[in-house]
Formats: sequence, C-alpha cells, structure tokens
Amino acid sequence: MADRIYQFDKQQGRQMAWHQKTEIVPDLSLDNNWLTTWDLVPVPMEKRGKRSKWTILECSDLGEQLEIGQPYNPETFQPVSNKDFIEMVRQSIAGTPHIVASVGSLRNRGRVFLSIELCGMEKFKAAGREFEAFLNFGNGHDKSSVLWVNTSNVCTVCDNTFTINLVSVENKIISPNLPDDDNLNLRQRHTKNVKLRLPELSKLVDKAVGVQAEFKLELDKLAEISLTTDTAQNLFAGFIGRNIPKANRVKGLSTRSRNTVNRLSELFVRGAGNRGETLADAFSAVTDYYSHESSGGNNVMRQVMSSEYGAGNAAKQDFWRIVRNPEDRLATVEVGTELLANS
Repeated sequence: MADRIYQFDKQQGRQMAWHQKTEIVPDLSLDNNWLTTWDLVPVPMEKRGKRSKWTILECSDLGEQLEIGQPYNPETFQPVSNKDFIEMVRQSIAGTPHIVASVGSLRNRGRVFLSIELCGMEKFKAAGREFEAFLNFGNGHDKSSVLWVNTSNVCTVCDNTFTINLVSVENKIISPNLPDDDNLNLRQRHTKNVKLRLPELSKLVDKAVGVQAEFKLELDKLAEISLTTDTAQNLFAGFIGRNIPKANRVKGLSTRSRNTVNRLSELFVRGAGNRGETLADAFSAVTDYYSHESSGGNNVMRQVMSSEYGAGNAAKQDFWRIVRNPEDRLATVEVGTELLANS
C-alpha cells in the first residue's frame, strides 16, 4: 500500500497508523494541527515580462522550494486554502463535541485531509457490537481531488485511505442508483465560486450526526428479533441467490454460492460478537464477510475497495434493506428454502 507521505508532508494522529509515519499529537485539534502551520500562496506567472493568465501555488513556509501541482487558470480553477478548509470543518461541527483523529498532507502537499470522531459516535455500540464512524474531509490543491466530505468507517491516514473515501463519494454521485448506505457523500469542484459554497457544505454536513444515531437505533431493533440457525441459513441462501430467475431455481445453488452460504452461517454463530440468535447476528455475519473475505486472496487493498464502494458495499446495503423489511425478509427466506432444497 502506498502512503504517498513525501518529503514535505506530514500525517498527525492520536495513534500510529499502518505506515508507521504518524506524528503522535495527543492534543490534536482544529487549532493545533499540521495544516495550520502553512498555507497556499498563489503566485501569478509571467510570460515575456508580462502577467500571464497562469498562476502557480507555493507554500507560505517553503516559498519557491516547493510548487504544488501544475500552473492553473484562476478563471477555471480556484484552490481552497487550508484556512478556509479548516473553517469549513469548524462550521460543520460547531456545537458538536468532537475529536480530531487524523490530519495531514499527501503528494508533497497536493492533497490535505482531516478525519473527525464525533463524541459519543466515535466508537458507538449497537446490538452489543462496537462500530467506528469517522467524518472525513478532503481537498486537492494539485487538481487530483475535488473538495469532499463523507461519513465512513475508514479514517484517512494516507493516500490510499484518502482515495478510498474520495472514490466512495464520486461513486455515489455518479451512480445515484446504488443502494443508499445512509452515509454522507458531498463534493464540490474547485470552480471560480467554490468559496461561496463552503457555508452551504457546512450546513449539509450536520446530517452526519443523525445518520449514525439512526443506524444505531435500527440495529438495536434487529437485535430484538429472534432468528434460528435454519432460518438464518435460508435467509443467506435467498440473499446469495436473489438474482437467480425463478425458472432456474430448480437447479439450486452453485458450489461456490453454497460455500458462501455455509461461511455466512458459520459467521452467524461464531463471528465476532455474534451468538447466532438474532437478525443483528445475521447482519453482522454479512458485514464481516463482505468487509473482510468476499474478494478472496490476500489483496488487502482490493478487499477494502470492494467493501467500501464496490460489490461488497452494494451487497451489504442490499442485505441491510432486506433485513429491515419484514416482507422482503420473508420472501428472501422462501427463495433460500427452495434453492437449498434443490442443491
């Protein structure tokens, strides 16, 4: 995995990240972090001794020692300074107790980010399980990224996690018909009027707190609905075979699909925090499988990408919809019963 934390970059956090480059800052905050120690300096460029239409970005602490990205035309691209970026974050969470979990720059300051834990939701428990929820903000000074915000279980600590969260946002915007995971996904291009949009983005981010609280409530409800191991297996079978045409169900499940059902049934009973007793255990089994095992092999990055915005994420959201709807649950169990009887 490439962290892309280069010579003029830094990642600060409250605990060491996987890349072992974290500068531990116990009192990390919006006022005390790496991005407050430098900012962008737009420098107009000249051509043949006259002001050209191009501008280049330098850094307040490095001057000509570092140029960020390529020259740009202010009429078509407008950078967002670290000061404005942090102020947008500040307004987004104003009045909400929070902890700054991670902050930094990447690609020699081409990208910057902030990851926030909302107090009470940073590691919240639902149905006896512990979840981590982050409010992530990202920005691209070098045109490699839009300005974006999302809620995710991926804390930004490197270029890979920045990209995972960015692509998640882009994927939701470009493909609005994907299952809705209730996460916040906002983006703003660096247009000439980008600064005018920052207050609007700040207001929209308020949704993040309520979203996580609603998820906790829903999962607690699932923990109160009993489920036998046989019914769970039928539910998993119906879910795995949900796209099989009715006329083809007489053929049952393929060997691969049956193996997946067996694995989900194992996780239902013995997965982390599971007891094999409720719908919450079934949801947890599916979440565990599509978060850690579904892509196969040892390619961690491939699994994370699938889990957060690819096929794995789509499967998790589809199952989340099914288990919360009694009619969909019953129909899925009936399909699974038929498929297993013919397998």
